[in-house]
Amino acid sequence: MKSSWLIASTLLCLTMSHAAQPKVDSRAVLAHAETLLRGRFDNRVQVDKAPHDGEPAIPRVAIVIEATPQKNWSLWHVHVQTDPESSFDQAWAMEARVEYDGSGSLVPYYQLHQTAEPAAAAFDPHDWLSLEACALRGAFTKARVQGISEGESCVAVSMSVGARRALLPVGFTRQGEGLHLNMNLRNVRTRIDAKRVQ
Repeated sequence: MKSSWLIASTLLCLTMSHAAQPKVDSRAVLAHAETLLRGRFDNRVQVDKAPHDGEPAIPRVAIVIEATPQKNWSLWHVHVQTDPESSFDQAWAMEARVEYDGSGSLVPYYQLHQTAEPAAAAFDPHDWLSLEACALRGAFTKARVQGISEGESCVAVSMSVGARRALLPVGFTRQGEGLHLNMNLRNVRTRIDAKRVQ
């Protein structure tokens, strides 16, 4: 009898907790995120202000985020220039989602053999492989979109990408004119402070 009462009480608490959560308009959340994220960004100002005292220089990073014909999908074109002779390019597909608790996430995808710059107009998610363990989870609001990838599972899964994983954002904040990224450049967590450019 006592155990039945305990089970009933637990179920009631879970039901009330679930009912207490506000309903989230997923379509509106994703539409705001898509609008905020789209654009061209670079960290030229950060690079110019960085001290040149023997420490590894902040690399020049340019990011173009464009919508695709597939709903809730975008392409992130990342260009990193570490010195005048060395630059690297990688495109990631990002799927925007709203989680059960109303938070947002961007799930990165990659192409196994990316030999050419993918075109947003011809984007097909079936050509891409998921990095679900590296999902960037956080708060998606009208004025701010942010997320971070957590846990060793992302490190393990992203090994399949090879050296290109250094160009995978593992954290981001988009607000105002800024796009702040966390990237593992040269195996060091590096904050990139990019601004919107025309």
